[in-house]
Amino acid sequence: MDDITRLINRIDNNILTSSDLSLFAELLKKSHVGMPGLEKLSKDDVQWFQTYAFTLKKVELLKEGELYDIGSGGDWRQAVDDFSKLRFLVDELEERELVDEVAWYIEGIALYNITNPENYKRYMYAKIRNHLEKIKK
Repeated sequence: MDDITRLINRIDNNILTSSDLSLFAELLKKSHVGMPGLEKLSKDDVQWFQTYAFTLKKVELLKEGELYDIGSGGDWRQAVDDFSKLRFLVDELEERELVDEVAWYIEGIALYNITNPENYKRYMYAKIRNHLEKIKK
């Protein structure tokens, strides 16, 4: 699928954005049925791409100087269908010491500090690439 190849190329060039992934997730959510090469795609896969987009948005906001933009960078309810995936991924990032000061105490808001933006982004890119390659097969 050309979209997958385009996203992998954007990862290779270090320019993949949360918007790229959000658009891809929306495309998959609306029209993946019958798309050549995506017969094995599941709702779970779509939810993971939403989650990856959310986590990339967090590092983009940090680079723009917004540590906690609750309106667009902390509120997961409009961006992620499955909160458990976000919670799982943030726990994984915390275990790898890529984030700290994780807080879930405000309903619908995921707050955390990114400890090393470049390592965080590199880790997320690797997860996204692996998932893209998995669904491309």
